Amino acid sequence: MERIVFHHALLALTLAVFEIGSANAQSASALVDQAAKAMGGMAALHAINNQVVESEGKQFNSAPIAQLGPQRQISTFRYTLTRDLNQPRLRLEWNGGGSARNENLRFVEVIGGSVGLLQEGDAKNAKQSRLHPGRLATRMREEKRSPVQLIRLTAANKTLRRLADVELNGTQHRVVAFSEAGDEFRLYLDPKTRLPAQVDILEDDPLEGDSSYLMRFADWRKADNVMMPFSSRLELNGRLLQEEQITSVRNNVVVGAEFFAIPESIRNQKTDATPIASQWILRRVAGNVSYQDMGRPANIEWLRLADGVHKIVGSSHATIVVEMSDHLVAIEGPLYEERTAPVVRSIKEKFPNKPIRYVVPTHHHLDHSGGIRAFMATGATIVTPFVAKDFYALVAKAPHIQRPDSLAKHKGGVVIESFGGGPRILTDGNRRIEVYPMPTSHAADLVVIYLPAEKLLIEADHISPRNGQVRAAPAVKEFVAALDKLNLDVSTIVGIHGDSATLQAARAAAR
Repeated sequence: MERIVFHHALLALTLAVFEIGSANAQSASALVDQAAKAMGGMAALHAINNQVVESEGKQFNSAPIAQLGPQRQISTFRYTLTRDLNQPRLRLEWNGGGSARNENLRFVEVIGGSVGLLQEGDAKNAKQSRLHPGRLATRMREEKRSPVQLIRLTAANKTLRRLADVELNGTQHRVVAFSEAGDEFRLYLDPKTRLPAQVDILEDDPLEGDSSYLMRFADWRKADNVMMPFSSRLELNGRLLQEEQITSVRNNVVVGAEFFAIPESIRNQKTDATPIASQWILRRVAGNVSYQDMGRPANIEWLRLADGVHKIVGSSHATIVVEMSDHLVAIEGPLYEERTAPVVRSIKEKFPNKPIRYVVPTHHHLDHSGGIRAFMATGATIVTPFVAKDFYALVAKAPHIQRPDSLAKHKGGVVIESFGGGPRILTDGNRRIEVYPMPTSHAADLVVIYLPAEKLLIEADHISPRNGQVRAAPAVKEFVAALDKLNLDVSTIVGIHGDSATLQAARAAAR
């Protein structure tokens, strides 16, 4: 067993932006003018009213540490995107396969101003709903990075300024920046071709804090007398999220207004979600998993599992709280600060005289550990297998200057306790909690939490019961086989997702 203590105040980082100064504002404009000329001229860029883009590519997971294995491809896709460059509207027709749930992902997004339509599934059985405001905001922010729109927007922005040159692949690139709707865009220009090489956004990430969300351009070719990149990559802090190859670009296509039509029934649907633009949403969409909590008031519902054992249910993820004689043990800090911080407050309100002494994350995936910093800020010890020790160390020291969270405001230390070679036992001399490492193909740092007196087993992502039922899947079979090796007397399996089911139901689904 190993314990590591981090003093957060000593690990705060200062982000420095090296500006050339207002005297060189004109040189920034000149650089953008050169980029426009290299693409075909500003007049030609402004003459484009719309584009129809066809593309295909791959998406990847974004686990930030090599200790838990290399990045792996999670899906493939192809799409047709019709964008209007003169008003905020688009139509995206997406066909993907091999997502996190190994399901085909087909959808159509139609955006018109501040309202969007999401159509999911095949045309014959399509389900229509209002597009989540955060997903809409994220998609439209990405549109600002589309090459033609990017240069038009950069040239017209009054905050345009030049930054210090940056070396990319051995060549000093010119860098200009501008602010738009609360985001800073940094555009890197190739000194030889004058064309955009990449564009970066500084964004807050639940786990990694102030993060580089980067789009790289390559394979520039002419499309109707305008140069366009036919290859692009999306990266988060240098790790690949998506790569694509454009197969076709058509400019100024005749498109009727009905192509972007959104039914009044959709426009009239109410939403309580704040339109927060975040790459986190697109990463969730890539895996075909839930993002609906983003920007919404946290749903907190307490359910009693057994005497002194509680489940705090949300719309997609739960946190388990176990009462000990003089303290509490929490299991899972999911999603992000805006979900887990209200959960922490609710726990403190319910148990004002019992501190949260331990927190046990089930595994490192972004939706299961994204709120862990809210628990770190309480002074609770994070209990995790050796393989995930470095991951949580990175999470603990990640700078959150752009959007300070609970831990960024906390002046105390963070304690991480790692273990291996058997279970970690947490006990007050009366109640006993056993934490077992159980690595699977889903996550090398996966743990299950067993309460022997109650015969309860807490798990994530493999069983995920719904209405007491377990759906057959390879992950269920793998999980049950691994569980059998632990030789535990389990009666009920409690999911971080869904509700609970008997071990017998899981065994039936594993056959």
